[in-house]
Amino acid sequence: MNRTRPGGGLTNFSEVWEVRPITENEADLFRARLSRGFGGDADADDGAAERFRELFDLERSVAAFDEGDIVGTGGAFPFEITVPGGTTTPMGGTTIITVQPTHRRRGVLTEMMNRHLDDVHSRGEPIAGLWSSESSIYGRFGYGLATQRHKVTMSAPDIELTSPQHRGRVRLLDADDAMPILVDVYERARTEVSGMLSRSEAWWRLRRMRDDDSIRGGRSARRYAVYEEDGSPAGYATFRQKEKWEEFPEGEIQVIEVIANTAGAHRGLWSFLVNIDLYPSVDWWNAPVDDPLPFHVADSRRVRRELFDALWVRLIDIPKALESRSYEFDGSVVMGVDDGFRPENTGSYRLTVEGGVAGCARVGDEPDLSCDVDVLGHLYLGGGDALAMAHANRITGDPEAIRVMQTMFKTDRAPWCPEVF
Repeated sequence: MNRTRPGGGLTNFSEVWEVRPITENEADLFRARLSRGFGGDADADDGAAERFRELFDLERSVAAFDEGDIVGTGGAFPFEITVPGGTTTPMGGTTIITVQPTHRRRGVLTEMMNRHLDDVHSRGEPIAGLWSSESSIYGRFGYGLATQRHKVTMSAPDIELTSPQHRGRVRLLDADDAMPILVDVYERARTEVSGMLSRSEAWWRLRRMRDDDSIRGGRSARRYAVYEEDGSPAGYATFRQKEKWEEFPEGEIQVIEVIANTAGAHRGLWSFLVNIDLYPSVDWWNAPVDDPLPFHVADSRRVRRELFDALWVRLIDIPKALESRSYEFDGSVVMGVDDGFRPENTGSYRLTVEGGVAGCARVGDEPDLSCDVDVLGHLYLGGGDALAMAHANRITGDPEAIRVMQTMFKTDRAPWCPEVF
């Protein structure tokens, strides 16, 4: 049977997979095959099944079946993602994508991604987004790297904070007392940073506040540090500790999340985190690439940073997606977009921005510049670089039009996605 392949063209497959959402009776098998697809085992006795059913809408699942067995898994979480300008747009959160090792390179993933993106589109979500377990895969399906992250490591005794002293205080709270404060601080913060995601009550309770032994990795329970200014919460940090003793204390602080509504809260929380006795090693796996922490420190080299990819974005309804965000500068450009996986999107689009507000429509005009759809995903949240893409020959056309595109799409603040899903 013929199947459209990423990048266009057709490949003959001898097999036809049944691809559909799972039923309630298939949920346990789906979980088992999902776990095996990532090399693990489904945990049947720690509430995982119940959490799965509460967090995951089975109608948004996608599974590939071979003679009654599930050989591929996938699905979507419904998110609202903050876009440039501080508004939000619906996003299908592509997740739990696996193919069993017996069925690799047989078209299973292509079939599932077709079904998944059709479903996202049918729900009126103009974009899809994911964290990629293998970065070589999802460009084929039109996803572009939209946000990056820093992994930060520090030796706390070497960290000297030099920026002005904060005027608030830090309190350590138990989970029940902390949760409503964390929710309030997070909701205020996410209007400011593109790439941040909505969190439902169930998401907070079952993902952000879940703290059983199976996810601690030998570390302590999660700690909740809340920073207050004039008696009101202005930021929080969540972290774990791990004791380690040789001749001297070598304990570790694993920072999970730092959210600050003010500059003082950011400085105050980090002053707290790097001054916990017996714990000289501090690391943060997911720092924004423009986080000001190094500029609080006398010797910024002491804040060691490694760059990694984070959220990938896929435009599905191009005009709706581009009109959902605002733009730093006005301008107009006709973009020729090639979408090899969803060829119905291929064509020319005129993007016109006036007063920061965009209008986008399909046109018959010759394009000023041309690119693949994943390039638009790369630029969408404001952290991409059209000029670098042009140097890599990923955008071609009139150099002035490419400069206009760069100016329009780029934002002053880097996007950041604070969690994997």
